Order: sequence, then structure tokens, then C-alpha cells
Amino acid sequence: MNSLRPALAALTGACFLVFAAAWLLGAAYFGIRANGGVRGWLRASRSSASHRVLLIAGVGLFFFVVRHTRGFWEHLQFWEPELALLGALLALLSTALLLWSRWVLGTMWDSVPSLQQNHELRTNGPYRLVRHPIYTGILGLVTGSMLTGGFGFWTAFPIAALPWLLRRVRIEDALMAGEFGAAYDAYRSRVPALIPRLRPTHPHPHGVGDGGRP
Repeated sequence: MNSLRPALAALTGACFLVFAAAWLLGAAYFGIRANGGVRGWLRASRSSASHRVLLIAGVGLFFFVVRHTRGFWEHLQFWEPELALLGALLALLSTALLLWSRWVLGTMWDSVPSLQQNHELRTNGPYRLVRHPIYTGILGLVTGSMLTGGFGFWTAFPIAALPWLLRRVRIEDALMAGEFGAAYDAYRSRVPALIPRLRPTHPHPHGVGDGGRP
């Protein structure tokens, strides 16, 4: 049992590394495809550079606050092997969902909520289960890390992630509803935003493909 905790922590850390590496490689691969080459991708990336800087600054501020409030979070420390194993499984499944969703979304993903050229409404693949599977994956990954790490300062991660993700859901739902109108309203009425139903409804026979935007 002494070796279980570091092993699960290493597994969860590997999930984060795989997620980060796949995201960077995916952004480059699909960005180059969508913009006709490296120069076009770099040119397009400049338009959202300020948003990425703000996001990085926000993440840095989060880690600064957590680091300087460790005494508070230590009171929440509670590690149980059963919960840790559940957390590791959740982290693995969430990482798989993130990779699947990113691949399906392809060139339509952006770090900033936006509509891409020739944007399509995706309703198959992971988008049959939830409208925003990338955000489901992120929430699952940080929650799994909290369980694997025994709560403590890891509790801050889902607490910080949830309001940010819910805000992104509202923004992206509004964008998609404005672009696709009744088709997106019908999709939204049958598919939940983040938490899949136990018995998912069948996709509409006239659905257009796989969910645009995470």
C-alpha cells in the first residue's frame, strides 16, 4: 500500500503530460491544415495571442494563490486507496475522452470561443454524449487528480475549473445557437452540456455530423 500512492500520482501526472502534449501537437497539426501552412497558422495565431496570454497569466495566478495558502488546503487532506483508485480510473477515462474529442473536432477547435470558417455542427462521436466533451474531460481529469492526491491542495483545481468551464459553456452555446439556430436548439434539448445521461438519447436522423466546439 505504501507504493500505491506514488504510483497513482505518477499515473495521474502522466495523464496531464499526455493531455498537454496532444493539445500542443494537435493545435499545430490542425492549425497548419486549416491555414494552408505554417505561416498561415502563425499569422492566425497572433489574433488570439492576447487571450492566450491572459489564460496563462490566470493559471499562474492560480498556482501562486494555491502555493501561498497551502496551510488552508492541508486541513482538507484525506487519502483513501479506494478513492485514489477511482480517481486514477477517472483520470485515465477523462484523458481518453479529451484525445478523442480533440481529434473529432479537428480544425474547428480554438483556444478562444469562436466560430471557424465553414464551421460544422458536430453531433456524433463524443458529442452524442455531451455537448462539450473537452470540458467534461478537463473536469474529470482535475477531479480524478483530487481523488488520487487525497484532496488537500488538489481540491482547489476543480473548484477553480468549474466556474471557468461553465462560463465557456454559456458563451459557446450562445455562439452555436446563433450560427445554427433551430438545429442547435434541438441538439441542446436532447444532449446535456457536461454530464452524460445514463441512457443517452438517439441522435436526430438529420444531424449534421460531430459537435462543433468542445
